[in-house]
Amino acid sequence: MRRLSTLLSVATVALAIVSLATLAARHHWLTDICANLRVQWVIGLLAVACGSVVTKSWRLFSVQIMLLIFHAPWFAVVLFPDETPTGPPQMTFATANVLTANRRYDEIEAQLLASNADVVAVLELSTPLRDHLQGRFAEQYPYSRESPQNGGNFGIGLYSRVPFQSAEIDYFNDARIASVIARVNLQDSELVIIATHTRPPVGAGGFAHRNRHLRMLADRVQEFRKAEPDVPVVVMGDLNLTPWSPVFADFAERAGLAPSRGRELTPTWYRFPLFPFGLVLDHVLATPDLTRVDYQVGSDMGSDHRIVTTGWKF
Repeated sequence: MRRLSTLLSVATVALAIVSLATLAARHHWLTDICANLRVQWVIGLLAVACGSVVTKSWRLFSVQIMLLIFHAPWFAVVLFPDETPTGPPQMTFATANVLTANRRYDEIEAQLLASNADVVAVLELSTPLRDHLQGRFAEQYPYSRESPQNGGNFGIGLYSRVPFQSAEIDYFNDARIASVIARVNLQDSELVIIATHTRPPVGAGGFAHRNRHLRMLADRVQEFRKAEPDVPVVVMGDLNLTPWSPVFADFAERAGLAPSRGRELTPTWYRFPLFPFGLVLDHVLATPDLTRVDYQVGSDMGSDHRIVTTGWKF
């Protein structure tokens, strides 16, 4: 029992260090990763708290409860979601990071079609996958703007059931990383859609690169809003960022994007196919003109990511 108490003490100290490190998430890539792993720290704290109850280590238990309270505000929107409208969505968007090296094209196509989305963003789009999607998928989504990439992980394509008024390849911060900016008319309303993919924030360079990308993206959203305040903007893609980091909150506030009602805990990226090893990295966000009424995460299709499908109302 004494050995267990010692292990619990060491684990609690470690969890306290990584928890407090999240306060500096805006300033260093390691502390940002700590913030993005907030769900994992909470799971760890719940486990050691149970151990403290078994060993009757009440002082240690009180520290663990304080750390859980420290993390609790980040999960308020999950535990206490706002009331959302009922009924079917007026429009649906899906984003799928399919992994450039993934050759399970039939499974990818099947999940893209099963999303039944009006507009679909495909990230890490390769030329072979682009060619594969010219068949049955193109019959359902005849309008597209693509920039495939075979030698890296930043190919991208945007596919739509309705005609694009415009669809252009654009770049935020890096000419090697394409994004798509499109205009469509859905439900007799005009929308601006931005599909994008940031660099992973690994190392100081990757952290700074992703954050510049997000700042430039946020400023672009605001440019659209100032020019046309009545035109909603949808941002979708792999942001390499979870809602548990203050960097995410800064981006949403700077862009004027409304937080999702009841953010989900279901990971959209998996290091291993188990819940504790996943992160919520793929997002569909919108300006306050739209309200999310549906959210689904797909199953394994050969990628380390899962397709995310969201339904919205005006």
